[in-house]
Amino acid sequence: MAWYTILFITTFVIFAVKFIMSWFFGDLDMDVDFDGDSDFDTSSAFSFKGLTHFLMGFSAYLLLRSSMETVEKVNGVAHFGAMDYVYATIIGVILTLLLIWGYALALKATHESKNPQDYINNCKGNIYLNLGNGQYSVEAHTPAGTTNVTAFYTSDDLEPGMEVTLVKEGNNILINKEDV
Repeated sequence: MAWYTILFITTFVIFAVKFIMSWFFGDLDMDVDFDGDSDFDTSSAFSFKGLTHFLMGFSAYLLLRSSMETVEKVNGVAHFGAMDYVYATIIGVILTLLLIWGYALALKATHESKNPQDYINNCKGNIYLNLGNGQYSVEAHTPAGTTNVTAFYTSDDLEPGMEVTLVKEGNNILINKEDV
């Protein structure tokens, strides 16, 4: 078996084991920098994960290239030219950059606002308390979660338990009149 085949199998087995372990033991799989923050930055490309991704791309290119008829073979083992190693290195770097990009997207997604107040417009809710003077305490069901808000209506005749649609106008939250 050629060295690039062994490298290919080894790196993909390591990747598969880490991937499967992250599903079952996800809390244990994180990068921690010297400052103690759990994050991913460019220097993490030179970590074990970065090396694994680089070697996956590098060895996959060489393995695929070895199966082509244009490669010189001696005793069944392909002999590559200098440009083959350059292309394999470029593929490995691209996979490492994809790793960094993927982690950056995941980190951005976990830091975006998940405040239910940001999603209050045109959401459904249930009135659970009449506060008087056209004010109601409403439990609003937004895509970011459930929150309690004070909503306004033109009269005091709405009953607790009613399902209503909330509309945000400026800083005020109003109960949609067409719903009632």
